[in-house]
Amino acid sequence: MINLLLAPKNEPLRIVKIKGNKVLDKALWQRLQDMGFLHDANISVISESGGNIIVKVKDSKIAIGKEIAKTIYVV
Repeated sequence: MINLLLAPKNEPLRIVKIKGNKVLDKALWQRLQDMGFLHDANISVISESGGNIIVKVKDSKIAIGKEIAKTIYVV
């Protein structure tokens, strides 16, 4: 289990945990869920750009900040 910052690029991964911390308030947690960041969801890291991580979740490419990426664990 590794966080998205350490995940290899362009490899199929699965979300196993989203760890709450000061960064993830209730509204942000809900927004991530609405965008498809759910337990057992398929995800892949596309690239890093401007301090953000670009990921593909469901059929969308989404940029998330590194602080948020550190809270999402994948296998």
